[in-house]
Amino acid sequence: VADEWGTDFVQNFHKLNLLEPYKLIKATSCINEDLELVRTLKEKGYTYQIDDGIYYDTSRFPRYADFAHLNLKDLQAGARVEFNQQKRGAADFALWKFTPKGTKRDMEWETPADLMDNSETGRMGFPGWHLECSAIIKRELGDTIDIHTGGIEHIPVHHTNEIAQSEAANDKPFVNYWLHAHHLTADGAKMSKSLGNGYTLDDVNERGFSHMDFKMWVLQGHFQSDRNFTFEDLAAAHQRLLRWRNAAALRHQVKNNEGGEQPSRAVLKAILNAVSDNLGTPQAMALADQAFVDIWNTAVSHISKGNLREFLDTIDELFGLNLLGTTPDISDDVKKLILQRERARDAKNWEESDRIRAEVEQHGIAIRDLPAGHGSVWEYSN
Repeated sequence: VADEWGTDFVQNFHKLNLLEPYKLIKATSCINEDLELVRTLKEKGYTYQIDDGIYYDTSRFPRYADFAHLNLKDLQAGARVEFNQQKRGAADFALWKFTPKGTKRDMEWETPADLMDNSETGRMGFPGWHLECSAIIKRELGDTIDIHTGGIEHIPVHHTNEIAQSEAANDKPFVNYWLHAHHLTADGAKMSKSLGNGYTLDDVNERGFSHMDFKMWVLQGHFQSDRNFTFEDLAAAHQRLLRWRNAAALRHQVKNNEGGEQPSRAVLKAILNAVSDNLGTPQAMALADQAFVDIWNTAVSHISKGNLREFLDTIDELFGLNLLGTTPDISDDVKKLILQRERARDAKNWEESDRIRAEVEQHGIAIRDLPAGHGSVWEYSN
């Protein structure tokens, strides 16, 4: 299961043209680090043992409720019926869970004797979810990290528990900056199997959309805004990306004109400023969108090929939409057809002109006629 979905994740990661991390760490590669973290917390008096595992005593960490502004009294009063009565507090969480006696898990490891509060040996167990994250971070990045990301649903439990165990063990601040993304729903409801709205990127592809279409849709919204995914909105994002790609294709049709007025270098500064303001991608995308509209509405003779290439390089580096990689030049054969059509239009042979246009469209290329005397440009039809 882990290999199948881990491979799927990495493949889609690359198809989305994301910057690859220096390392991708499997939680199972850090079991020794998990156990060492439990050992440190036990030595400092933060743990206790009950029948189903070794737990973190949140009462020993006075700042536990601060990060999520928790009301621990309400949490205690609202504990579920299945709440383990051996726990000292409702917020206490498992660092290391014991495998129930008489059962065997697919992944389990022997609990070291020095972590047990009794003489029992050979007890099998496995790390808690929160423990794994703290152990990986400590091993790979150190006691304090600059940025930690995650969803807002992680704030009251997962990230709160990471802070408690890491800062108690290391006696140092855990994270300098937190970036929490808000919820994503689909078709107006929480994603679930029963509703059939738990879409994957394969589902997106089967509907005729690309990974870059989905990425465009994501970038159109702010990470701190709740988002609702629909295929209608994805179709709109596809059309927006197509407009950008067609503007990028103009670089194949613009002569080496360094004196052109478009695109303006000033717009790049404005786009970068928008992204620098709390990752304001919606504002940055709107600015880029207007820049592409201006490029598209500018006579080809007034477009600077150098400025256009610089603009496209920056947009690709910033948003990773692969505009340059997905907008190849057309073939020489199609170029010859477009030239033949220009001659037919000059001769006012409209029937021949329409016939050639239709032939060009069979190659997935549309022709846009410019005002009289300015010829035409080609664009992708999809």
